[in-house]
Formats: sequence, C-alpha cells, structure tokens
Amino acid sequence: MAAYTPFDKLPLESALEDCPEIRTLVGIFAADSQSLRDYVTTLHQLSSKLVAAHNQLTSAYQDMAKHLKAYKNIKFSVDNDKEDVVSSTLDKFASQISEMSSWEHIVATQIADGSVYPLSRFIDTELHEMDTMASLHQTAGLDMEKAITRYSRCRRKDPEVERREANEDVYVTRKKFHQMALHYYAKMNLLQYSHKIALLEPVLGLLVATRAHYNMGHDTLVVPTLEDFLSNVSVSAKSVHEEQLKERNDTLELIDSIITQSQLMYYAQPPPDIAALPPDTTLTTKSGYLNVQKKYMGVMSSWERQYVFVEGGNLMGVAKGEAVGSLLLEIDSSTVVHATEADDRLHVFQVATSKKYVTLQALNDRERDEWMLTIHNLGKDGGYVKDEKVVPPSLLSGVSQFFADKFHAASAAIGSTPPTPTMGGSVAATGATASSGVTTSPPEVMAIPPDAPIMFDLLTSPEETLDLNSGAENDECAGRDVVLKEDESRTFFGVRFLGSMGVNVDRGQSVVCEVMRRILAARAIHNLFSTTELKLCITNTHLVLADPASNVVRLQHSLRDIAYWAAHAENHKLVGYIVRQSDNSGLEITKYSCFVYEADVSGTDVCSALGVAAKNAYEQLVEKKTIEKKRKQETRLLLDNIAQLPDISDPPNVSSDGQFLILDGDLPGDSPTHSPPVVPLCLPPAPAPRPPSPSDEEHPESEA
Repeated sequence: MAAYTPFDKLPLESALEDCPEIRTLVGIFAADSQSLRDYVTTLHQLSSKLVAAHNQLTSAYQDMAKHLKAYKNIKFSVDNDKEDVVSSTLDKFASQISEMSSWEHIVATQIADGSVYPLSRFIDTELHEMDTMASLHQTAGLDMEKAITRYSRCRRKDPEVERREANEDVYVTRKKFHQMALHYYAKMNLLQYSHKIALLEPVLGLLVATRAHYNMGHDTLVVPTLEDFLSNVSVSAKSVHEEQLKERNDTLELIDSIITQSQLMYYAQPPPDIAALPPDTTLTTKSGYLNVQKKYMGVMSSWERQYVFVEGGNLMGVAKGEAVGSLLLEIDSSTVVHATEADDRLHVFQVATSKKYVTLQALNDRERDEWMLTIHNLGKDGGYVKDEKVVPPSLLSGVSQFFADKFHAASAAIGSTPPTPTMGGSVAATGATASSGVTTSPPEVMAIPPDAPIMFDLLTSPEETLDLNSGAENDECAGRDVVLKEDESRTFFGVRFLGSMGVNVDRGQSVVCEVMRRILAARAIHNLFSTTELKLCITNTHLVLADPASNVVRLQHSLRDIAYWAAHAENHKLVGYIVRQSDNSGLEITKYSCFVYEADVSGTDVCSALGVAAKNAYEQLVEKKTIEKKRKQETRLLLDNIAQLPDISDPPNVSSDGQFLILDGDLPGDSPTHSPPVVPLCLPPAPAPRPPSPSDEEHPESEA
C-alpha cells in the first residue's frame, strides 16, 4: 500500500487525464469550498447583526435624549423642584446621550464598511464564481464522455467522413474540458489563499472600528468638566436619598401617631367603656359622608352614601362617580332640624324648610349632633337669602376649591383673568391698590352683572325669528313656522343649548368663559341635566338654530349682530357668542346677551366657520358699497352732461332707487294728472335681492 502523500493544491499537469485520483482530489477541494461558504455566510450574518444592533443603539439613544428633554414640558401640579434642578440636569444628560448616539452611528458605519462589505464581496464574487466553474467543469466532462463514446462506436465500413467528424468532436470536447479543468483547478488552488484573507480582513475591520469607538468615547467622556458634573450629580442623589430616608422615618412616626390618635374614629359608634368627645357647638361649616334618603314616587325609598358639605348657605351633596355637587337644600331662617327614626335606622336626622325636607343618617351620635348644630347655626344667621344678592366667592360647586382654581388658571393662560365676584357684588381688580386720601378713577362697568338671570330655555322673539330669505318669500312665510332648507353651501353643526344670560360688554374670551362657568354651575346646583338638541347653521348672513327633526327655525341672529365668539380653553366642546340686542323702549341703548352651547364637534370648528362666514359677509358688503359708489359717480356724471345741453333748463331728477330719470313737463295730449315720463338709466344694475317678475320687465314705468 502506498504511503499517504500530503497535498495542498491540485496538479494542473494531470488536468487532462481525469483519473480517479484526480477526481477524488477535486471532490475534496469542492467539499472544502462548500464548508468555507457555510462558515463565511454565518460570519456575514453575525456581522450584519452587529451593525443592526449598533443602529438600534443609535435610535434608542436618540429617543432617550428626546424623552429626557421633554421633561421640562410636563407641568406637575405638585412641583417641589422650584429651581428646575432636575430639568437642567436631565438636559445635560440628554446632550451627552445624543452625542453617544452619533458614536454608535459612526461605529455601525465602520463595521459595515470594514467587515460586512468584504464578506459580501467574497461571497458574491469568489464563491459564486467557484460554483459556476464547477458546473461548467461537470458539463464539459459529460460532453467529452459523449464524444469519446460516439467515436468508439465507429466501424471500419463507416464512411470516412463520419469517422473524421467523430474524431473532430473528440478533439473539441477534450480541448474544452482540458481548458475548463485548468481554470477550475487553478481557482480552487487560489481559494486556499483567498479564504484566509476573507476571514482575517472582516474580523480585523471589526476590531479596528470597535477600538476607535471606545477611544472616541474615552477621549470625550474622560474630561474634568464631565467628571465634576457626574460627581456633583452623585452627591446630589446621595443627599436626596438621605432626605428620603429621613422623610420615611418621620412619616412612619407620624403614621403611628395618627393611628394612635384615631382609635376612636375607627368605630362607627364608640363603645360605652371609652370616653367619647363632646360635639362642637360653634361650627358653621362641615363636610363628610352621610347616607341620604332618596324617595321614588313618594312611597319607595333607598339610601345613598354621598359626600355632604355646606357652601354659600346651601346643603350640597356629591354622589359617587360625580365631580360636582348638587343642591340638597337651601338653608334659611325657617330651616328646622331634628332627630328622627326613619326606616328604623340609627343616628338619623331630618332637615326641613318651608319648601322641602331631606333625611340624612350619620354614623354616630356625635357626628349627627355636630351636623344638626352646624345647620342650626347657619339657619339662625339667616343662611342663604336671595334678596341680599350675596354671591359666594366661587360658583363652582364641588368638594374643594380645586376646580375653581383650575378654571382661573386656564383663564389666565388665555390672557385675561375673569373677574372674581365679591360679597358686595363688585369685581376685585388685581394689581390695583387703594389708600385713603388718594383720588381714584370711577369704577369700570362690570362685565357680567352679579344678579343677571340665566335662561335655560331657548325663548324666541319676532325680531329673532326672521326668515333667511328676502322679498316675496317673507310674505309667503308669514303666519307659519320657518323651515330651514338643506343647502351644501351652508355649514351645519349639532349642538345642545345650555343657557344664556345678559352681559355688559360685547367682547372678551374671559367673559364668555365666565358665563360658561356660571351656567354649568347653576345647572349642577338645580339638577338641570336635560338640554335642547338643535342644528346650528351658519350662512353668509345669519346664524340659525333649528330643530334637527323638522328643520323648523327656533332662533337666528344676523352676523352683523354677533360681536364675539369663543370656545372654552379646556372643554373644547363648549362654544359661546355675544349678540347685540336693541332696546325696544325707544332709548338708544344696546344690550348684550351671551349664548352658550355644547357642540358635537370641537368648538374651534364652530368658531372657524363663524370667522369664514363673517369674512364672506364683509367682502359682500364691501363689494355692494363699491358698486353703489360707482353707480352714484356715473349718475352724477350723467346729470352733469345733461345739464350742459342747451335745451335743458331744469336738469331731471333721479328716482329713489337710482335706476330711472324723471323728466319734468307733460307730454302732448296728456291729462294734467299724468305722471312725468320716466327714462331708464343705462347704468349697471345694483345687486337685487330677487330677480324681477315678467310683469315688471314688460312695464318698467310701473316700478317708478
């Protein structure tokens, strides 16, 4: 048996022989080529995965930097960072992280150029070309075998031409196979060198890019300024941890103290062996949870737990799931409170006036007695008396002043703080100081009267229900309901009428918001939850409110009478407008009313539609004025030209509508009572509200 001879390349001298030994060597080299392809493909996938990971890091760093910068835009209701230390620190962190994202992008680009691209080039050129040459080598071998087999089958009696052709075919195929084998063997020999380069260069590029990445980070991050910043942040965080630990210990001590002092409050009714505190007899305000009796149809009753409180001389209650209070009872001098035994329950008391009564239940005797004493003290002082026109500091009913503060903050953000009603009915002016001996200017007119009534129903008047159409159509619509016609040129919105009230000014978003607040508060106090569904239509001349089912016009205003409109700053469904209304008493006094609605869409859309309609109406008015001015100028020029004629002693007059000339003198044969002749002017007609009838076209003199 021959000894094993090591080999590292294919012998090109034996390419034509195609012996079994050479074929075995070619198969070994082909298997190595396939193994190399599999390994390089996996290496290419892993390198691409590294590039994708760095790209994801780039995106993540950028998103984190944006998120850190967005912290300063958050308005916390409870903010203990008055000096914006956290915001400024996060901004510095964000700038540093944003720079780190650029590093990740650079290293991803370098790895793609130095590692992924060489592997892709090796796979697409070297290995792909190797597969192509292997296929061509196999095809050339099969063609050579066919040619040799054909030549071997030639017989002596065959024509010389056939034997010559078979011999030429063997020559051509063997030459082609030999050339293909030489190139294929040479390519496989060169592959032993190129596969080393294909493996070393990508890994070298990866390490070089990574080293440059870390060097860049080291040179940028290891600087004295950043070291000082990080040390200061660490010291600050440590001090915050210490303060948090101290606050936790103090809170735990406070909790233990509160629990110790609240032992009696855990009982609904303290046990007899524990001394109970006596009720406070001087209270004039109180709040807490009580059971309120609700009656249905005067017979059936149920109990509902509500948060009950006293505000402005009224006994208010907030049911579960609600944010504002509803009126339970108005406390006045006739209010009577006494204990009772309704439904055989404990600690029940009843509050009654001359109009209604309400039955309440407390958890214990002390709580019941304090409620009774508080209501008694309020009733003794008169409670809430309407004749005095006392306005509470805030008309927003609720558990606390939180909702009123939110409203005033929103109004201040709009640009003007709404006036705050005072007990004397005046408006507290901010920023104004008054002292004795100093002459002050007379007080300004209040924007909203303190005693202005609120209209919850949509009342119509003859002046407010004029038809949209003009001319003869008004006569046809007289005596019956006006129906709103559907038209694509008109803008329609679904709204619900909430209320209206008189105001003293004709503009101001703070005034509209204040009216909205008063109307909503009054609805909550009086339990008015039903509203009138309407269809709001905006044309170029009117704002129309119609019934959505029958399209019957309920109310309409001319656009020239609408002085101001605005949407609420927080509740974008609320929209209101101020309308000028003339006084019917004969005096030249203009009154203003503010109407408030809740729209199905955003109130901003309604305001935008009103603005577009007002702009179109103004443009039409300007165009009409321009035409009238031009017609007057042409009429004056025509009269001047007629006056210069020699036969004209007395220039003619113009009709009241400006379309005809009235000539003096009677025609021959006319009676003395005949009207003077009328000559139509050759002027451009003014825009008419309706087209002329056929009878008017035949007899123009009848128009004069």
